[in-house]
Amino acid sequence: MKKKLKIIYYSPHPTHDIVSEVGYATHQRETILALEKAGHTVMKVILGGTNRQKLRFVPGKAVKSKGIKGIIKKLIPQIIWITLKDLRLQIHDRKAAQWLEKEIIAHEPDLVYERSEILQSSSVKVIKKHKIPYFLEINAPFVEEMQSLEGKSLLHFLAKPKEKQKLDGANAVFAVSTALIEYLKQQYNVPSSKLHLAPNRINLENFKANHTFTSSTEFVFGFVGSILPFHNVELLIKAFEQVFKVHKHARLLIVGEGSERIKLEELSVSLKIDNLINFTGSVPHSEVSEYIHKMNVCIMPGTNWYGSPVKIFEYGAMKKPIIAPNKGPLQDVIENGKDAILVNENVEELSAAMIDVIENYKIAEERAQHFYNKIILRYCWKHAAEQIESVYYGE
Repeated sequence: MKKKLKIIYYSPHPTHDIVSEVGYATHQRETILALEKAGHTVMKVILGGTNRQKLRFVPGKAVKSKGIKGIIKKLIPQIIWITLKDLRLQIHDRKAAQWLEKEIIAHEPDLVYERSEILQSSSVKVIKKHKIPYFLEINAPFVEEMQSLEGKSLLHFLAKPKEKQKLDGANAVFAVSTALIEYLKQQYNVPSSKLHLAPNRINLENFKANHTFTSSTEFVFGFVGSILPFHNVELLIKAFEQVFKVHKHARLLIVGEGSERIKLEELSVSLKIDNLINFTGSVPHSEVSEYIHKMNVCIMPGTNWYGSPVKIFEYGAMKKPIIAPNKGPLQDVIENGKDAILVNENVEELSAAMIDVIENYKIAEERAQHFYNKIILRYCWKHAAEQIESVYYGE
């Protein structure tokens, strides 16, 4: 019989907590919970915080610089400001490694499982010193992602070497998509034998199938998520306009908040369909399932090339027909035409797929049932724990 493991779950980022409602926090909580349910002991070394009341930063809320800090930020070039932020991350990294070492000495773990973060690599030396197996979770091409989101830093030259240091030091690397695995092979020469596909999963207790809709006369298409450029909600609105020309009972429910919302509300007014679209704004994660209940079909109009969209699993767990982008991360988990409809990101294909599900809804429901069955077999959080355990024991 295999022994149960003592695992340190290490998350070094200074603002990535474990208790907020954003995706990374959910991922951390559910992975830890799944490991604990499997009987393993998990020591949480979460530098971003584990108590919501004590958080220095609350993700998902806009934070504006005030006072002297705000004035300075406006006066100095962006590259200098970002460099200063990265310098603070470097200083923090050394302190985080000291905390990690104290926990290693105190608990003598069988495994350190790290959620990788940019410019955080001091853990490698500590873990190697204590000769402990080391697993690394990768959720994005961090260097390119941060440069795209924030801009360049004078410390940018350090980022890739630090990523490579972690990847070389890890005994196993868990990446959320096949596309990300290929990126790690090409950019960092990570051997295939070390790489494991580990997409997001779902807690079925939080998202239970229910086919009760609020209306029997309207057909509701829905989107849940951040209203940011890469989700391409603009495409959904333009496609919906075309659908409404054919099916007058069609409606659109957009659940979430983000930088694109005002622009998209203005777009819906200009297209004269604003009375057909409900923008809810931000809602508590605990209420998301209730909004999904109201949707006949759930849509993800766009996504990036590397991430594993957790919303797809939430849609699927509630047995909702899905339309999603025909991209690698979706192809990893969805068989087009069997589990859902995958389309290229253009108005013609998306609107055609939306019309198809209205006119062939029974077939759409059969696809939804097929994907739900797949989720039960492969994509619950307990499967993440099983995968970690399997790799540890070399199965």
